[in-house]
Amino acid sequence: MMNQQREQQPHQVGMGQLKIGCHSERLQAVLGSCVGIGFIWKKGGRCGLAHCLLPEAPQEDACLGARYVSQAVPSLLRLMGVRVEDYPDVEVILAGGASMFGGESSRLRIGQQNVAAAQKYLQQCGLNVRYTDLGGKRGRQMQIDCTDQTFSITDLVALTPESAYDHV
Repeated sequence: MMNQQREQQPHQVGMGQLKIGCHSERLQAVLGSCVGIGFIWKKGGRCGLAHCLLPEAPQEDACLGARYVSQAVPSLLRLMGVRVEDYPDVEVILAGGASMFGGESSRLRIGQQNVAAAQKYLQQCGLNVRYTDLGGKRGRQMQIDCTDQTFSITDLVALTPESAYDHV
């Protein structure tokens, strides 16, 4: 029973990380201004999730990773073994990119920049986005279930100091 519970625990995909899953694995990321890029490749039997912090790498980087959106899209494709002819079979899900810090400064609009970069790099590859839950001012949890190759995105609601206590 304990092993089953461990197997059911999702693999957390932390900031700047990406993970590939198959079979009974679940991938999960908690997103604010970061953008989550999920790939579901039913024919290949694999799923992938990248948790991207920033839109563009300062210089072209061929290393695998997900710190930057510009790095994450090719990394996911490579690690999943997706070839160009397989691109039409890959379902893409985008979530996150919230404005978590307010303000009008371009430094504070990183969520919008991450979203724009994700859309740009996916379009450059000719990948079609199946579903998006982007922007706004709330965090989200994105989960991909590799067992049945489905996904879910859940809003995260922050408690205000007033709502954290019961008012008697």
